[in-house]
Amino acid sequence: MSKSKTYYDNKIVKKPWGFEYVVYRDSNKLVVTLLNIEHNKSTSLHCHPNKNTGFVVLDGQTKLSFIRGGVDIYGLNKINIFRSRFHSTYAVTDAFIFEIETPEDKEDLIRLEDSYGREDKPYESSSHHLPKNDGFA
Repeated sequence: MSKSKTYYDNKIVKKPWGFEYVVYRDSNKLVVTLLNIEHNKSTSLHCHPNKNTGFVVLDGQTKLSFIRGGVDIYGLNKINIFRSRFHSTYAVTDAFIFEIETPEDKEDLIRLEDSYGREDKPYESSSHHLPKNDGFA
């Protein structure tokens, strides 16, 4: 029995570091998500075993960290993160980022470290979802 896929269209997903919102999906399993990471906050140190990720920083300055090393990314810089590579994004300023992932699968997530106590926890449940017209986006 296969697990049914959950889509996050028209939902703001609240995160302890800000929010994310799916802005585009195509039939070839590519999804573009808008991330807002608030100043001085960070995503978990995590990886995606089965998908590749690209980032385009639309506005703001971020530091993308890996197990070893990191890189500063800011306004219209882009980077690819290949599957299974642990990474974390820290917002030096408020940041808006397009995250491009293929294939789409929000459950493809392993959190190694997290400042908000979410290590070993799955993607945010529906209790973190808001309708997009809730004054958020």
